[in-house]
Amino acid sequence: MIRRLLFAALLAWMALIGGGCSEKNYFEPEDVKGAVQYDGELPGEIVEIGYAGATLDNGQVITKEGLQSFRLPEGYRFIARSGSLVAAAGDCKPNIVYDLDTNESIPVDLPRRMVAAMFIPDSTVLAFVIEGNSYGLYDYVEKRMIAKYDSDPAITADIRIANPMMLDQLVLIPTLDGKLAIVNKSTGGKIREIVVGKGEEFNNIIYLNVIGNRLVAATPHRIISVSPKIMDAQSMEIADVIFVADAIYILSKDGTVYHCDVDLKILHSKKFPFAHFVGAIYGEFIYIVEREGFIIATDPLLTVANVFELPDRIDKWFFTTPSAFYYDRWYFKLNTAEADMEGTEAEAEGPGSGAAEAGANAGDSGEDEASLERGAASGAPEEAAQSEEEESWFSDIWKALKKMTEPDESNETIRSDD
Repeated sequence: MIRRLLFAALLAWMALIGGGCSEKNYFEPEDVKGAVQYDGELPGEIVEIGYAGATLDNGQVITKEGLQSFRLPEGYRFIARSGSLVAAAGDCKPNIVYDLDTNESIPVDLPRRMVAAMFIPDSTVLAFVIEGNSYGLYDYVEKRMIAKYDSDPAITADIRIANPMMLDQLVLIPTLDGKLAIVNKSTGGKIREIVVGKGEEFNNIIYLNVIGNRLVAATPHRIISVSPKIMDAQSMEIADVIFVADAIYILSKDGTVYHCDVDLKILHSKKFPFAHFVGAIYGEFIYIVEREGFIIATDPLLTVANVFELPDRIDKWFFTTPSAFYYDRWYFKLNTAEADMEGTEAEAEGPGSGAAEAGANAGDSGEDEASLERGAASGAPEEAAQSEEEESWFSDIWKALKKMTEPDESNETIRSDD
Protein backbone atom coordinates (compact mmCIF):
# COMPACT_ATOMS: atom_id res chain seq x y z
CA MET A 1 0.00 0.00 0.00
CA ILE A 2 2.73 2.44 1.03
CA ARG A 3 4.70 1.66 -2.11
CA ARG A 4 1.67 2.48 -4.25
CA LEU A 5 1.21 5.75 -2.37
CA LEU A 6 4.89 6.62 -2.85
CA PHE A 7 4.72 5.87 -6.54
CA ALA A 8 1.58 7.98 -6.82
CA ALA A 9 3.51 10.76 -5.08
CA LEU A 10 6.33 10.36 -7.60
CA LEU A 11 3.91 10.68 -10.51
CA ALA A 12 2.29 13.69 -8.90
CA TRP A 13 5.69 15.30 -8.33
CA MET A 14 6.73 14.67 -11.90
CA ALA A 15 3.47 16.18 -13.09
CA LEU A 16 4.14 19.24 -10.94
CA ILE A 17 7.53 19.67 -12.58
CA GLY A 18 5.63 20.94 -15.59
CA GLY A 19 5.09 24.16 -13.63
CA GLY A 20 1.60 24.74 -15.01
CA CYS A 21 2.43 24.00 -18.64
CA SER A 22 -0.15 22.31 -20.81
CA GLU A 23 -0.08 18.52 -20.95
CA LYS A 24 0.53 18.86 -24.70
CA ASN A 25 3.82 20.69 -24.24
CA TYR A 26 6.89 18.47 -24.25
CA PHE A 27 10.60 19.07 -24.54
CA GLU A 28 11.38 18.58 -28.23
CA PRO A 29 15.03 19.44 -28.98
CA GLU A 30 15.69 20.44 -32.58
CA ASP A 31 19.22 19.03 -32.63
CA VAL A 32 19.94 15.69 -30.95
CA LYS A 33 23.65 14.86 -31.07
CA GLY A 34 23.34 11.14 -30.51
CA ALA A 35 22.01 8.37 -28.29
CA VAL A 36 23.23 7.23 -24.88
CA GLN A 37 22.96 3.53 -24.07
CA TYR A 38 22.73 2.07 -20.61
CA ASP A 39 26.00 0.72 -19.21
CA GLY A 40 24.39 -2.27 -17.57
CA GLU A 41 21.56 -3.85 -15.62
CA LEU A 42 20.97 -3.67 -11.88
CA PRO A 43 20.50 -6.88 -9.86
CA GLY A 44 16.93 -5.81 -9.16
CA GLU A 45 14.29 -3.23 -10.00
CA ILE A 46 14.09 0.06 -8.09
CA VAL A 47 10.95 -0.10 -5.97
CA GLU A 48 11.36 2.93 -3.70
CA ILE A 49 13.54 6.04 -3.57
CA GLY A 50 14.36 8.65 -0.99
CA TYR A 51 16.70 11.57 -0.37
CA ALA A 52 19.74 9.45 0.47
CA GLY A 53 19.18 6.28 -1.52
CA ALA A 54 17.07 3.93 -3.60
CA THR A 55 15.96 0.43 -2.63
CA LEU A 56 15.81 -2.48 -5.08
CA ASP A 57 13.26 -5.28 -4.98
CA ASN A 58 15.99 -7.71 -3.86
CA GLY A 59 16.78 -5.54 -0.81
CA GLN A 60 19.98 -3.99 -2.16
CA VAL A 61 20.49 -0.27 -1.90
CA ILE A 62 21.87 2.50 -4.11
CA THR A 63 23.34 5.45 -2.21
CA LYS A 64 25.21 8.51 -3.46
CA GLU A 65 28.31 6.27 -3.45
CA GLY A 66 26.66 3.80 -5.85
CA LEU A 67 25.24 0.27 -5.57
CA GLN A 68 25.85 -1.29 -2.15
CA SER A 69 26.48 -5.00 -1.55
CA PHE A 70 24.33 -5.37 1.58
CA ARG A 71 20.63 -6.24 1.56
CA LEU A 72 17.86 -4.99 3.83
CA PRO A 73 15.23 -7.31 5.27
CA GLU A 74 12.30 -7.91 2.93
CA GLY A 75 9.84 -5.06 2.71
CA TYR A 76 12.11 -2.35 4.12
CA ARG A 77 13.24 0.93 2.55
CA PHE A 78 16.63 2.55 3.07
CA ILE A 79 16.64 5.92 4.84
CA ALA A 80 20.11 6.57 6.29
CA ARG A 81 23.38 4.85 7.13
CA SER A 82 26.24 5.35 9.58
CA GLY A 83 28.99 2.73 9.46
CA SER A 84 27.41 -0.69 9.92
CA LEU A 85 24.04 0.71 10.99
CA VAL A 86 21.14 1.43 8.63
CA ALA A 87 17.88 3.18 9.48
CA ALA A 88 15.03 1.59 7.53
CA ALA A 89 11.25 1.84 7.35
CA GLY A 90 8.90 -0.94 6.36
CA ASP A 91 5.52 -1.47 4.79
CA CYS A 92 3.20 -1.85 7.78
CA LYS A 93 6.20 -3.02 9.82
CA PRO A 94 8.10 -1.45 12.71
CA ASN A 95 10.85 1.01 11.92
CA ILE A 96 14.25 -0.55 12.50
CA VAL A 97 17.96 0.07 12.91
CA TYR A 98 19.58 -2.75 10.94
CA ASP A 99 23.09 -3.88 11.92
CA LEU A 100 24.99 -4.99 8.80
CA ASP A 101 27.61 -6.81 10.87
CA THR A 102 25.21 -8.98 12.87
CA ASN A 103 22.12 -8.89 10.60
CA GLU A 104 20.17 -7.88 13.69
CA SER A 105 17.08 -5.69 13.38
CA ILE A 106 16.61 -3.33 16.33
CA PRO A 107 13.00 -2.06 16.54
CA VAL A 108 12.54 1.70 16.69
CA ASP A 109 9.31 2.36 18.55
CA LEU A 110 7.85 5.36 16.78
CA PRO A 111 4.11 5.96 16.27
CA ARG A 112 4.37 6.20 12.49
CA ARG A 113 6.70 5.35 9.61
CA MET A 114 10.05 7.12 9.43
CA VAL A 115 10.57 9.26 6.34
CA ALA A 116 13.95 10.79 7.30
CA ALA A 117 16.63 10.01 9.86
CA MET A 118 20.24 10.53 10.95
CA PHE A 119 22.49 8.70 13.40
CA ILE A 120 23.94 11.19 15.88
CA PRO A 121 27.71 10.54 16.08
CA ASP A 122 29.20 8.87 19.19
CA SER A 123 25.78 7.96 20.55
CA THR A 124 22.93 5.49 20.20
CA VAL A 125 20.49 8.24 19.27
CA LEU A 126 18.55 8.60 16.04
CA ALA A 127 17.20 11.96 14.86
CA PHE A 128 13.96 11.24 12.99
CA VAL A 129 11.05 12.64 11.02
CA ILE A 130 7.91 10.51 10.71
CA GLU A 131 4.76 10.61 8.61
CA GLY A 132 2.36 13.25 9.88
CA ASN A 133 5.27 15.68 10.38
CA SER A 134 6.46 14.80 13.87
CA TYR A 135 10.17 14.76 14.64
CA GLY A 136 12.62 14.31 17.47
CA LEU A 137 15.34 12.15 19.00
CA TYR A 138 15.09 8.45 19.91
CA ASP A 139 17.59 6.19 21.72
CA TYR A 140 17.37 2.87 19.90
CA VAL A 141 19.47 0.95 22.48
CA GLU A 142 17.67 2.19 25.60
CA LYS A 143 14.42 2.12 23.57
CA ARG A 144 13.21 5.47 24.82
CA MET A 145 12.00 8.70 23.29
CA ILE A 146 14.32 11.56 24.21
CA ALA A 147 12.18 14.26 22.60
CA LYS A 148 9.28 14.41 20.17
CA TYR A 149 7.68 17.47 18.58
CA ASP A 150 4.62 17.86 16.37
CA SER A 151 4.89 20.37 13.55
CA ASP A 152 2.05 21.59 11.37
CA PRO A 153 0.35 18.70 9.52
CA ALA A 154 1.72 18.08 6.03
CA ILE A 155 -0.78 16.26 3.81
CA THR A 156 1.59 16.01 0.85
CA ALA A 157 5.36 15.82 0.58
CA ASP A 158 7.96 15.65 -2.17
CA ILE A 159 9.53 12.17 -2.09
CA ARG A 160 13.01 13.71 -1.64
CA ILE A 161 12.68 14.36 2.09
CA ALA A 162 16.03 15.67 3.33
CA ASN A 163 17.65 13.86 6.24
CA PRO A 164 18.68 15.72 9.42
CA MET A 165 22.28 16.84 9.77
CA MET A 166 24.70 17.83 12.54
CA LEU A 167 26.36 21.20 13.03
CA ASP A 168 28.53 21.53 16.11
CA GLN A 169 26.45 20.36 19.11
CA LEU A 170 23.12 20.91 17.42
CA VAL A 171 20.90 18.81 15.21
CA LEU A 172 19.20 20.42 12.24
CA ILE A 173 15.96 18.57 11.43
CA PRO A 174 14.08 19.43 8.21
CA THR A 175 10.33 19.19 8.67
CA LEU A 176 7.66 18.34 6.11
CA ASP A 177 6.18 21.85 6.21
CA GLY A 178 9.27 23.74 5.07
CA LYS A 179 11.02 24.44 8.37
CA LEU A 180 14.40 23.68 9.92
CA ALA A 181 14.12 22.70 13.58
CA ILE A 182 17.27 23.29 15.65
CA VAL A 183 17.54 20.73 18.47
CA ASN A 184 20.16 20.17 21.18
CA LYS A 185 21.81 16.80 20.48
CA SER A 186 22.14 15.84 24.16
CA THR A 187 18.85 16.93 25.71
CA GLY A 188 16.59 17.06 22.66
CA GLY A 189 15.52 20.55 23.65
CA LYS A 190 14.24 22.62 20.72
CA ILE A 191 16.07 25.91 20.32
CA ARG A 192 14.11 27.34 17.42
CA GLU A 193 12.43 26.71 14.07
CA ILE A 194 13.45 28.57 10.91
CA VAL A 195 11.07 28.89 7.98
CA VAL A 196 12.76 28.01 4.68
CA GLY A 197 9.66 28.34 2.52
CA LYS A 198 5.90 28.29 2.60
CA GLY A 199 3.60 26.39 0.30
CA GLU A 200 0.21 24.77 0.45
CA GLU A 201 1.56 21.39 -0.66
CA PHE A 202 4.85 19.61 -1.41
CA ASN A 203 6.66 22.02 0.88
CA ASN A 204 9.21 19.79 2.65
CA ILE A 205 12.97 20.41 2.60
CA ILE A 206 14.44 18.71 -0.48
CA TYR A 207 18.02 19.99 -0.18
CA LEU A 208 20.20 20.66 2.87
CA ASN A 209 23.94 21.22 2.82
CA VAL A 210 26.82 23.22 4.28
CA ILE A 211 28.79 24.90 1.50
CA GLY A 212 31.88 26.75 2.65
CA ASN A 213 30.63 29.21 5.26
CA ARG A 214 27.05 28.89 4.07
CA LEU A 215 24.10 26.77 5.14
CA VAL A 216 21.93 26.10 2.08
CA ALA A 217 18.41 24.68 2.26
CA ALA A 218 15.60 24.42 -0.28
CA THR A 219 11.96 23.43 -0.56
CA PRO A 220 10.27 22.89 -3.95
CA HIS A 221 9.32 26.59 -3.81
CA ARG A 222 12.23 28.44 -2.21
CA ILE A 223 15.97 28.23 -1.52
CA ILE A 224 17.92 30.06 1.17
CA SER A 225 21.63 30.53 1.83
CA VAL A 226 22.59 31.57 5.35
CA SER A 227 25.88 32.96 6.67
CA PRO A 228 26.49 34.33 10.18
CA LYS A 229 25.44 37.80 9.08
CA ILE A 230 23.42 37.55 5.87
CA MET A 231 20.62 35.42 4.54
CA ASP A 232 19.97 35.29 0.79
CA ALA A 233 16.94 33.69 -0.82
CA GLN A 234 15.37 32.96 -4.17
CA SER A 235 11.70 32.06 -4.62
CA MET A 236 10.93 29.89 -7.64
CA GLU A 237 9.50 26.48 -8.50
CA ILE A 238 12.47 24.15 -7.96
CA ALA A 239 12.90 20.71 -9.51
CA ASP A 240 16.37 20.04 -8.09
CA VAL A 241 19.47 21.67 -6.60
CA ILE A 242 23.06 20.57 -7.18
CA PHE A 243 26.38 21.89 -5.95
CA VAL A 244 29.36 21.72 -8.32
CA ALA A 245 32.79 23.16 -7.44
CA ASP A 246 31.95 26.55 -5.93
CA ALA A 247 28.60 27.04 -7.65
CA ILE A 248 24.97 26.22 -6.91
CA TYR A 249 22.78 25.13 -9.82
CA ILE A 250 19.02 25.42 -9.50
CA LEU A 251 16.98 23.35 -11.95
CA SER A 252 13.61 25.05 -12.12
CA LYS A 253 10.29 23.49 -13.06
CA ASP A 254 9.87 25.87 -16.00
CA GLY A 255 12.89 24.36 -17.77
CA THR A 256 15.43 27.00 -16.74
CA VAL A 257 18.85 26.20 -15.28
CA TYR A 258 20.28 28.88 -12.98
CA HIS A 259 24.00 29.09 -12.22
CA CYS A 260 24.42 30.88 -8.88
CA ASP A 261 27.19 31.67 -6.46
CA VAL A 262 26.91 30.53 -2.82
CA ASP A 263 25.06 33.78 -2.04
CA LEU A 264 22.39 32.70 -4.59
CA LYS A 265 23.27 35.56 -6.89
CA ILE A 266 22.28 34.41 -10.40
CA LEU A 267 25.36 34.52 -12.62
CA HIS A 268 24.03 32.77 -15.70
CA SER A 269 20.82 31.08 -16.79
CA LYS A 270 19.63 29.04 -19.73
CA LYS A 271 16.08 28.01 -20.58
CA PHE A 272 15.10 24.75 -22.27
CA PRO A 273 11.45 25.21 -23.29
CA PHE A 274 9.10 22.67 -21.70
CA ALA A 275 11.98 20.64 -20.24
CA HIS A 276 11.05 18.67 -17.11
CA PHE A 277 14.27 18.04 -15.15
CA VAL A 278 14.44 14.93 -12.99
CA GLY A 279 18.09 14.94 -11.88
CA ALA A 280 21.68 15.59 -12.86
CA ILE A 281 25.09 13.93 -12.94
CA TYR A 282 28.27 15.93 -13.28
CA GLY A 283 31.96 15.82 -13.98
CA GLU A 284 33.63 18.76 -15.71
CA PHE A 285 30.30 19.28 -17.46
CA ILE A 286 26.76 18.99 -16.13
CA TYR A 287 24.50 16.29 -17.54
CA ILE A 288 20.83 17.00 -16.79
CA VAL A 289 18.30 14.19 -17.19
CA GLU A 290 15.03 15.27 -18.81
CA ARG A 291 11.75 13.39 -18.29
CA GLU A 292 11.01 12.74 -21.99
CA GLY A 293 14.19 10.65 -22.19
CA PHE A 294 17.03 13.07 -22.93
CA ILE A 295 20.33 14.10 -21.36
CA ILE A 296 21.23 17.78 -21.69
CA ALA A 297 25.00 18.27 -21.49
CA THR A 298 26.07 21.81 -20.65
CA ASP A 299 29.25 23.54 -19.57
CA PRO A 300 29.41 25.15 -16.09
CA LEU A 301 28.69 28.64 -17.46
CA LEU A 302 25.66 27.39 -19.43
CA THR A 303 27.02 28.84 -22.66
CA VAL A 304 26.77 25.68 -24.78
CA ALA A 305 24.42 22.72 -24.53
CA ASN A 306 24.19 19.45 -26.44
CA VAL A 307 21.29 17.02 -26.20
CA PHE A 308 21.48 13.21 -26.30
CA GLU A 309 18.68 10.68 -26.28
CA LEU A 310 18.21 8.04 -23.57
CA PRO A 311 16.67 4.62 -24.32
CA ASP A 312 13.52 5.39 -22.29
CA ARG A 313 11.16 8.08 -21.20
CA ILE A 314 11.44 8.54 -17.43
CA ASP A 315 8.14 7.33 -16.01
CA LYS A 316 9.34 4.91 -13.31
CA TRP A 317 11.54 5.17 -10.22
CA PHE A 318 14.90 6.86 -10.81
CA PHE A 319 17.86 7.92 -8.67
CA THR A 320 20.88 10.08 -9.47
CA THR A 321 24.34 10.30 -7.94
CA PRO A 322 27.11 12.73 -8.91
CA SER A 323 28.41 10.16 -11.42
CA ALA A 324 25.49 7.92 -12.39
CA PHE A 325 21.82 7.73 -13.30
CA TYR A 326 19.77 4.72 -12.20
CA TYR A 327 16.41 4.05 -13.80
CA ASP A 328 14.04 1.12 -13.19
CA ARG A 329 16.59 -1.72 -13.41
CA TRP A 330 19.23 -0.03 -15.59
CA TYR A 331 22.05 2.41 -15.06
CA PHE A 332 24.14 4.89 -17.02
CA LYS A 333 27.50 5.74 -15.44
CA LEU A 334 29.40 8.85 -16.46
CA ASN A 335 33.05 8.17 -17.20
CA THR A 336 34.27 11.45 -15.76
CA ALA A 337 37.87 11.06 -16.90
CA GLU A 338 36.89 10.33 -20.50
CA ALA A 339 34.17 12.96 -20.61
CA ASP A 340 36.47 15.65 -19.24
CA MET A 341 39.25 14.78 -21.69
CA GLU A 342 36.94 14.69 -24.69
CA GLY A 343 35.36 17.97 -23.66
CA THR A 344 38.79 19.58 -23.69
CA GLU A 345 39.83 18.17 -27.06
CA ALA A 346 36.49 18.86 -28.74
CA GLU A 347 35.73 22.21 -27.16
CA ALA A 348 34.34 23.57 -30.40
CA GLU A 349 31.69 20.87 -30.39
CA GLY A 350 30.59 21.73 -26.87
CA PRO A 351 30.12 19.65 -23.72
CA GLY A 352 29.13 16.03 -23.96
CA SER A 353 30.58 15.53 -27.42
CA GLY A 354 31.62 12.04 -26.37
CA ALA A 355 28.56 11.26 -24.28
CA ALA A 356 27.04 8.95 -26.88
CA GLU A 357 30.07 6.71 -26.54
CA ALA A 358 30.36 6.98 -22.77
CA GLY A 359 27.99 4.08 -22.23
CA ALA A 360 30.28 1.71 -24.13
CA ASN A 361 32.39 1.09 -21.03
CA ALA A 362 29.78 -1.34 -19.66
CA GLY A 363 29.90 -0.02 -16.11
CA ASP A 364 33.65 0.27 -15.60
CA SER A 365 33.05 1.75 -12.16
CA GLY A 366 36.65 1.42 -10.99
CA GLU A 367 37.90 4.22 -13.23
CA ASP A 368 34.88 6.39 -12.40
CA GLU A 369 35.35 6.01 -8.65
CA ALA A 370 39.10 6.59 -8.89
CA SER A 371 38.50 9.74 -10.91
CA LEU A 372 35.99 11.01 -8.38
CA GLU A 373 38.34 10.23 -5.50
CA ARG A 374 41.16 12.14 -7.20
CA GLY A 375 38.83 15.09 -7.68
CA ALA A 376 37.82 15.03 -4.01
CA ALA A 377 41.43 14.68 -2.84
CA SER A 378 42.48 17.75 -4.80
CA GLY A 379 40.40 19.93 -2.48
CA ALA A 380 41.77 18.43 0.78
CA PRO A 381 44.51 21.01 1.51
CA GLU A 382 42.06 23.84 1.11
CA GLU A 383 39.56 22.12 3.40
CA ALA A 384 42.25 21.61 6.06
CA ALA A 385 43.20 25.28 5.88
CA GLN A 386 39.58 26.25 6.44
CA SER A 387 38.98 23.92 9.41
CA GLU A 388 39.83 26.51 12.09
CA GLU A 389 37.62 29.10 10.45
CA GLU A 390 34.76 26.62 10.19
CA GLU A 391 35.03 25.76 13.88
CA SER A 392 34.32 29.35 14.87
CA TRP A 393 31.79 29.66 12.05
CA PHE A 394 29.65 26.92 13.62
CA SER A 395 29.08 28.95 16.76
CA ASP A 396 28.67 32.23 14.85
CA ILE A 397 26.10 30.89 12.43
CA TRP A 398 23.94 29.39 15.14
CA LYS A 399 23.90 32.67 17.02
CA ALA A 400 22.70 34.27 13.82
CA LEU A 401 20.12 31.57 13.17
CA LYS A 402 18.63 32.02 16.63
CA LYS A 403 18.00 35.71 15.90
CA MET A 404 16.24 35.14 12.61
CA THR A 405 12.58 35.82 12.10
CA GLU A 406 10.46 34.26 9.40
CA PRO A 407 11.74 35.42 6.01
CA ASP A 408 9.66 37.47 3.64
CA GLU A 409 8.18 35.29 0.87
CA SER A 410 8.75 37.74 -1.97
CA ASN A 411 9.86 36.67 -5.43
CA GLU A 412 13.08 38.65 -5.31
CA THR A 413 16.45 37.94 -3.75
CA ILE A 414 16.46 38.77 -0.05
CA ARG A 415 19.51 39.89 1.87
CA SER A 416 18.93 40.15 5.61
CA ASP A 417 21.68 41.75 7.66
CA ASP A 418 22.13 40.38 11.16
